[in-house]
Amino acid sequence: MDEFFVGFGIIVAILSLISFVIGIIMLFFESKRKLGLRIMVISIIAFIIGFGTCAAYFKLNLH
Repeated sequence: MDEFFVGFGIIVAILSLISFVIGIIMLFFESKRKLGLRIMVISIIAFIIGFGTCAAYFKLNLH
């Protein structure tokens, strides 16, 4: 079950990075500037959730 959450976290993090890049591109267009900023904020929140989910299930086998 842990692998599912790690995979889900990775997918969410990657999709949020892609949407962040799309938001940056949308900032260059005057008519889509507010939507681009909204997409960037949502993608940052999604990246934090996805990375946090992935990091919570990551195990360091130091022992």
